[in-house]
Amino acid sequence: MKKDTERVKKIIAFIENLIVPSGVGQGKPIKLRKFQKDFLRDIYGPIDARGKRIVRRAILSLGRKNGKSLLTAALALTHLVGPEAIRNGENYSLANDREQASLIFKYAAQIVRADPELESYIKIVDSTKTMVCYSNGSIYKALSAEASTKYGLNPGWACFDELAQAKNRELYDSIDTAMAARDEPLFIVISTQAKDPQHILSQLIDDGLRGNDPTTVCHLYEIPEKLDVFDPK
Repeated sequence: MKKDTERVKKIIAFIENLIVPSGVGQGKPIKLRKFQKDFLRDIYGPIDARGKRIVRRAILSLGRKNGKSLLTAALALTHLVGPEAIRNGENYSLANDREQASLIFKYAAQIVRADPELESYIKIVDSTKTMVCYSNGSIYKALSAEASTKYGLNPGWACFDELAQAKNRELYDSIDTAMAARDEPLFIVISTQAKDPQHILSQLIDDGLRGNDPTTVCHLYEIPEKLDVFDPK
């Protein structure tokens, strides 16, 4: 395995210094699992001749209860106040409904409030699901497909939680097309699989697995159809 770049090391170190807000490991530092570190390495490791990140789109598809929302929250903070933060950045976590969007924001807010030093850098506005970083002028906001408008945004980082449940691709496309003005835009999708092979997520996974585009990374964890889903192995 290749050695981690300094950029990857800083991201992993930052996330593993954050506190698990609830559930298993509550109150202890986050411990990233191997598949999560591998995902981060493939996103943030490759750079071009200018030293810029090559990957612009990343898909992580796996089963339920594997910490997808917590990872989304940790990445939001990585880009808001961590090693990937930029001046006046706009960062958004996306979800299909207000309840899911609130969950991601709640995780992020709880992580911040568990660390007095981190909290001193960030203003949390619960009513609008928004965080503002004092030191760099960047924001993080949780959006849902039910929001009245997603246009007029200038996102540098966005993460769609459970894209598989999206009824259409309007929210995805509105954010994706809005990222063109940023120097190193990054759109991450963390989701279970979609049942429909024509769904936007299914298309993204198929395109990513072909491996023809170096700006796209796809990590798919699934049980092959020919195997027994109930086999302990």
